[in-house]
Order: sequence, then structure tokens, then C-alpha cells
Amino acid sequence: MKRYFIMRHGETVYNLQRVLQSNTIHTPLTRLGCDQATRMGTALLAELGRAPPAHVHVSDTGRALQTLSLICEATGLDWFTAQRSADLREIEMGSWCLRSYADVEAEVGPVMLADHLLAPAPDGEDYPAIAARLTQWLAGAGSLPGDHVVVMHGISSRVLRGILTGQPDHPAVGAPVGPSLVQGSIALIVNGTETVLFGSPHGTQHA
Repeated sequence: MKRYFIMRHGETVYNLQRVLQSNTIHTPLTRLGCDQATRMGTALLAELGRAPPAHVHVSDTGRALQTLSLICEATGLDWFTAQRSADLREIEMGSWCLRSYADVEAEVGPVMLADHLLAPAPDGEDYPAIAARLTQWLAGAGSLPGDHVVVMHGISSRVLRGILTGQPDHPAVGAPVGPSLVQGSIALIVNGTETVLFGSPHGTQHA
């Protein structure tokens, strides 16, 4: 049996200031983001126990790695042996990266679509491309039996959860997506069924 504990990184300074983040520039966690990561670790400890024999996966972005470090402090998981993957990165926002939501919206209109989804940038990544790389990840590192602890991002985690739970393509983006979860949340997926293990299913989505 495979169980996926899919964790959304904590709040960053860019989230707080409503700036679109990059996958290649480190955007550090705020104090709240650090607290969220620690609370996720505590929740995971209660579910799996100390130093569980889980496969640990993390997006190779700084904010995901920082979140994982605090989760590891709480759980005894080994940060150094976590499998880093670019496949787990957030949606790539192209030339919109590092610009404020307000500035981009003044030029092109709303950045947020219905259901707390980000609009793809003209020179960025679309949702089918995210689904393709996550399907590739599931066929490789994510295919082993056992527990998988996965630390990643708001939009990309929704696509991964959509794939794992067999959601139909969302009409606005053309790929499966799960419900929006607040930062610092854990979704547990077993045999295609999702449970929100920690956090809230209702929240404002920032990448």
C-alpha cells in the first residue's frame, strides 16, 4: 500500500507581500511560515511516530526545503536524504515572477482564476505541463510502496492531488486539480481517497 502525505510549504515573505514567486530564487519563510511548518511536523509525528521509515520527497525550491527542515526537526526524518525533485516545483510564472500581483493585474487583469487557481503567464507553464511532470514523478520516485512524505507548493500540490484522486480536468485549466488548502496543510491520500489530515480546505491560494 502507498500513502501520500502531501504538504504545502509555509508562508513566505513573497506570499505576505503578494509577490509572484520564482522557482529559482529563494523566498524564505516568515515567522508564521516557520510556525506552520513546525505544526505540520507535529501533526505528522502524531500520525507516523518518531523517525518513520517513509520516503521523503521535496521540491528543490528554497521555501520547500526550509519547510522540510522544520518538519524534520519535529519528526526525526532525515533532511539530508530527502529526494529533491524539480518535478515537484510550483507552476512556472515566466516573466511574471518576482512581480507583485497588483502590478501584473494592472497590465493584464486578474491573476487569480475562479477556485483560487493562478492564471498561467503567457510565457510560463500551463496546467497540463504541470500534470505531465507530476505523472512522470509518480511513475518514478513516487511509485514505491510505503509512506511518501511530499513537501511542495500550492498549485502543483493541487494538481498532484487531483491526479491521485482521479479528478476530471478542471474546465478552466485543462488538468485535474484538488481543492484549495491553506498554507501549512497536509493532505493524506490512500487508494485515491483524500483526507485533510492537518489544515483547512478553505483558504486564499498563493503560489
